[in-house]
Formats: sequence, C-alpha cells, structure tokens
Amino acid sequence: MKRKTLSRMDTRVWLFMTSAILLLLLSASCQQNPEEKTNHLPLQKVVRVGPKGFSSSFSYYNTSPESPDGSLIAYVKYLSIPVEERYEAITGEIWVCDSDLSNHRKVVDVKMKGVHNGARLQWLDNNSFAYQDDSIRAVTIDGHELIEPLTGTIGHKPFEGRFLYASVDQETGLYTIYEYDVVNQKVSKLGDASDYVEIEELFPTDELRPLEDRSILHLQYSPDGTKIAFRIDIGPRDEKFKHLVSQNIDGSNIRFFGPKPMHFAWYDNNSFMGHDNQIDDGMPDDKSGRRWDLDGNYIETLSGVGNHLAASHGRELFASESWYKQNPIILAVFKKGETSSFWQDTVSMDSNVTWTLGNHVNPSFSRDDKRLYFHKLSEDGLVQAYTAVLSK
Repeated sequence: MKRKTLSRMDTRVWLFMTSAILLLLLSASCQQNPEEKTNHLPLQKVVRVGPKGFSSSFSYYNTSPESPDGSLIAYVKYLSIPVEERYEAITGEIWVCDSDLSNHRKVVDVKMKGVHNGARLQWLDNNSFAYQDDSIRAVTIDGHELIEPLTGTIGHKPFEGRFLYASVDQETGLYTIYEYDVVNQKVSKLGDASDYVEIEELFPTDELRPLEDRSILHLQYSPDGTKIAFRIDIGPRDEKFKHLVSQNIDGSNIRFFGPKPMHFAWYDNNSFMGHDNQIDDGMPDDKSGRRWDLDGNYIETLSGVGNHLAASHGRELFASESWYKQNPIILAVFKKGETSSFWQDTVSMDSNVTWTLGNHVNPSFSRDDKRLYFHKLSEDGLVQAYTAVLSK
C-alpha cells in the first residue's frame, strides 16, 4: 500500500491552521478578565494600590477609580503633600495600573492645591478620563490631550463621554452649570444661579448671599443621565445654607430638596442618598445613611452612622467612615438596611492628617461591586490609595 503524502499546498494549509489555533489559545490564556484578576487578591485583606514611599489618592467619594470595563485603576501619586494647611500648592502625577495591581505607568503630571478629592479623576471611556488640577482637563491613557483646559470645578461622574462643571460666567458674573461633550467638542449651558432664586421664597432668611456669590458645586448626573443634581451655597458657611437642587438636563422641572444631606449622591433616577445630619424628614438627625425622594421625603434607612457615603452599583452594600473630627477614623461596610457593619478597618489614627489637611477617606466601589477603594494612613505616615476585596 502506498503511503499518502501531503502536497506542498496541503502542508501550508495545515501549518497555517495549526499556528492560528496556537495563537488563539495563547491569547485566551493571556487576556484575563477583571474578575479573574480580582481573584488574585486576598479576600478582605487591605492592599495598597499606590506606590510605596509616596502618598496617593483616588477621587471624589462614590466615584470609582476603575475604567468602565474594570480593567484599569487610576490614582494620583503625590510628589509633595500639605504639611501645615489644607490648600498648600502640591505636585503629583496621575498613574494607571491593571486591575491586578500590575503594570503601573505614568500618564500625566498634575499641579493642585491640596489633596482633597485628589485630581477628581473620572473615566470618560476605557481609554480616557477627565480630571482637575489647576484647570479642568481630559486626556487619553497615553497622555494625549482631548480638550483645551477649562476654568471651573468639575462634577463627580461623567455620562456617555460628557462631564459637568461649574464656572463663573465672564459676562453675567454668576455661577453657571455647563456640560462638556468631549467626543463632539461641544459645551452646553444648563443653568446659572439666577435660575434658582425661588429658593429665597421657599427657604426665607435674611442671611442670603448676593446672587453673584452663590456657588454651585458637586454636580452629578442621575444614573440615566436625564437629570442633574448639585449643591448651591446661599448663605454663610453653615450646613443649613448648603442646599440640594435637582433638575432635568434641559433645565426644566427644578426641584428644591432643601438643606442637603451630608455627601449626597443619586440612589436611582428619582431619589437621593446621603447621611442624615439635618434633614427635616421626621427621622433623627443621627448621621445614618438614608434615602429620600427629590423633595426630601424619607424613603428608607440604608446604613449606620457615617460621613462620606459610597454605594455599590447594585445598591446592596454601603461604605462610609467616622464623622468629622473623630479619632480614630474607622471605615465600615454595611449591607443595605443594616446599621451594624459586617466589615471595618481603622484607616487613620491622626485627626489632623485626615480632617485638617483634607486627606478624606473617600470610599468607592469597583464596577463589579466586589472591591472597596479608599484612602488609609500607613505606618510610615503617608496617606495612600488602598483596596480591599469584599467578595469573590
């Protein structure tokens, strides 16, 4: 019997198919998804994200440092830190790393006043983010600038490649709300301080600021992007003059919540969450984590006592830390509706570093709700960016 042999063409086809299969297998083994990388970290163990020997931080409370697909983490590495007062000029760098805390690389230099809220970094998509140092900026993870620097204060989270910011209009002299569409390089005005003068009738007082001095900050989109909420300061530097307002993105349906809860955020498209320090809702102002409708009516209690509130994306877990000026500062995680924590960690034993110098804990959750991100005072006296895996 004659042995069957392969032709030159058959041999080439066989080699091509074999190579293709090997490449596919190699690619599959190398491309870990974020969940697989998460599992490489020990359960509930506090792990440093930022570099050893430097202070580091993430962003606003309840603003995840992860890219939308969970594959990257962004943080600020500080080259200098405040030592005497909160708003000292400091320098630093924004870095990113993979979700398994490998492959750290620098993106851009930053210059800021103080460490409070870091560079307010927020991911626009998986390859770019907006942030604030001496200006509002947006860059790719390769450091390529996407917009001209802006004057103002950036909001908390973007929505579909757009971010909110507040700035004083050069013509009117009033605090004005803007939306920046990065993809289309378009700026839209959403309102200014004159649109909210009705607050004078709803909450009458003879201590109101002049219209041009009513600052707007902490701008936040609702989860579906159809509404925004923000804080407007209408009087002296006192909590009762810091009011929470919401409206549709087109400026309609303005709702005056009243004096804001501490560190508010959207719970869903029709309600807010925060810590109850002053809400006239029939519940004790005991700083518990609670939920209200847009008019300030109590809906439910979410967690125990806290300060900077973070919620998991599924709204099943809530994290927060000790109230202002307390020492030690303890970070706690609660299951929804429970006022006793199931996990906690002492994150600082130095009230001056945490509260006076502005190194707030600012917790936030990962995109898959399995990790908690926060700031912790390390043994060498540096405040650094940390994470803990809460579940596998």
